[in-house]
Amino acid sequence: MTADPHLPTLSLFSALSAAHHMAQRLIESRLPKGLNAPQFAVLDRLSRLGEGQTPISLAETFGWPKTSMSHTLAVLESRGLVRLEPNPRDGRSKCLWLTPKGRGLALIGRTAIEADLDRISALAPVEAVEALAADLLSLAARLSDQRRFPEVA
Repeated sequence: MTADPHLPTLSLFSALSAAHHMAQRLIESRLPKGLNAPQFAVLDRLSRLGEGQTPISLAETFGWPKTSMSHTLAVLESRGLVRLEPNPRDGRSKCLWLTPKGRGLALIGRTAIEADLDRISALAPVEAVEALAADLLSLAARLSDQRRFPEVA
């Protein structure tokens, strides 16, 4: 019997899917009511890594379709958690800013998952986690390469 050459890749996708869903379930179980994992991801990223990012750059960072990012931002904006302002560089695109309420909710969410992050961090050396994260980001970049997979974009 010939080994399936696609089995390692399919196993990788299955493992990534399982890890993603377990992480999302864990995070959402800790977040304040009404805040889901994608919304928290946006608030947390803006609070930790800087405001003023464009929705498109944020969508690319997360590997989300632009429509998913637009929907998430519309919800956050309607709840008074973020505001979109004209980009000072070109005046056409928009940049994202946290409102005080959004900054506070990001902190509440981050505090709510801190103990879980500590427990997960204890499972492997930080160097191994950093290497895995770098490998997965590299894989994500290659998968999003429009020259290799033009129909995905």
